[in-house]
Amino acid sequence: MNRVQQMTAELNQILHSDTYQFEIDTEDYVFGFKKTIRKRTKNLAKAIQLQVKLANDCGRFLSDMVRIVAVRIYKNGELRKELRAEEITSTYNG
Repeated sequence: MNRVQQMTAELNQILHSDTYQFEIDTEDYVFGFKKTIRKRTKNLAKAIQLQVKLANDCGRFLSDMVRIVAVRIYKNGELRKELRAEEITSTYNG
């Protein structure tokens, strides 16, 4: 019976564990290249840190030519939040 309880606990942990995924759209303004970077984690602390960092960096330049254009945040495959650089810029510029 102990083995069945252990397997049930492991199955519940797998079914109820959360997966956080981040899609970061970048654009090279000189050459016109666009790229989507995907990050995935199951650790809630890392997901919160990455979410804060990406929210602060959205619209900023990563280098002289490359800028973060948009960020999409997913939890268990469901879109939770989308940030766009144009919306953030227009909010600050009036």
